[in-house]
Amino acid sequence: MKALKSSKRPAGAGSADPAAQQVETARRAQDAIKLNSESPENYTALASALRLLAGITRARYPEAADNLLHLASAAAWEAKRRSTPALISGRTKQEVKTLTAWLRMKNHLSPEAAEEQMEEIRAKRLTDALESSEFTHLATRVET
Repeated sequence: MKALKSSKRPAGAGSADPAAQQVETARRAQDAIKLNSESPENYTALASALRLLAGITRARYPEAADNLLHLASAAAWEAKRRSTPALISGRTKQEVKTLTAWLRMKNHLSPEAAEEQMEEIRAKRLTDALESSEFTHLATRVET
């Protein structure tokens, strides 16, 4: 029975806490963007990791979680901007939809106003999303 349980999980899976896993995913996405800044999927991966990290940290650090969601929004909107309407991935569409919904609910915005605000966030925060490592210390604080 022991062998069956251990064979269900790949080696190393679950060894890191969820916050650390998302931090590592975000770092890898940042590195991928540095190597290929034209790929919308690299921005989508970054947005997804930051959004998931925000969910993990929300209970203990709501302001930090909101900051992470702003960074995620900037990355997701950049992914949308770099995609063509015919070639935008479902994953990118879903990230943009999820983050736009968060923004609309948080600020009570119309769909059009939310899109305008997403563009403003992208313009102001994209560099932070691509270069920041401020979220790394957050992961260690969440699990302690």
